[in-house]
Amino acid sequence: MIVKIKPHHNKKSFHSLLDYMINDKDRLFDNEGKSFAIAHNLKGDNIEEWEEQLRENEQYRLNKRSDSVLLTHEIISWHKDDAENISLEKLEDMAREYIQQRNPNGMYIAVQHFDKEHYHVHICASGIEYRTGKGMRLAKKDLQILKQKIQQYQIEKYPELNKSIVRHGAPQKEQALLSEKEYQFKQRTGRASERDRVSVMIKTCYKSAVSKEDFFMKINECGLSTYFRGGRTTGIVFENKKFRFKGLGYTEQNIENLNRSANRQNELSQVRNKKEKDNTRDR
Repeated sequence: MIVKIKPHHNKKSFHSLLDYMINDKDRLFDNEGKSFAIAHNLKGDNIEEWEEQLRENEQYRLNKRSDSVLLTHEIISWHKDDAENISLEKLEDMAREYIQQRNPNGMYIAVQHFDKEHYHVHICASGIEYRTGKGMRLAKKDLQILKQKIQQYQIEKYPELNKSIVRHGAPQKEQALLSEKEYQFKQRTGRASERDRVSVMIKTCYKSAVSKEDFFMKINECGLSTYFRGGRTTGIVFENKKFRFKGLGYTEQNIENLNRSANRQNELSQVRNKKEKDNTRDR
């Protein structure tokens, strides 16, 4: 998923942004005319009430400047190829999770839109926390962490949305592994290549796997399939393309280590259980 944050310094933005989010023709409704508008740390159900509370909260601002950020317009968007797997329920759930990871002490209005075949959620966020006066600004590093965490939430809960995966804040060493073709693709489209998306999914599966078999099972849950060569599981298939584990940075030894870690955990668990039984007998 893509996350963008744009600061606003003008008080008029309170009304104009909320009006656009709520009343624009691109606001998304389902076949029954239902939609959602998340109001976090805000009361009421209309623009006027929300705007008034956002303005009132400004009196708590600790550091006042002429160019203070009064609110931010934040957008979470998904690739159009994931449209068939997206629902209002998923959008709302991910928007609520984003708010919790962003800063639950802020004031937010979140509304979903659909434009040019893309699903996205618009969020109006207060410039300061609710009644504390502390700024809501995110440092560049913190923004990258937020992007990574909310995307990981998506991968783990909605693995079917695999077209929207991007490599947020990839380290220079990892970026260097991109082929010239992939680099030009990213420069031209702003999108992650298939290899990028696969790399992110495999990384998430590996970090959460408790054994080699569990690793392969999690890969399948993400909509990927494995292929064999020489009697061994060699890589994965994504959109009819093959990617070797080794090429993605996971050697056969790395994968076998998952079983060793699992065996070690079992050994430790057995030792702990034995100690508990011995202690029980001593009593």
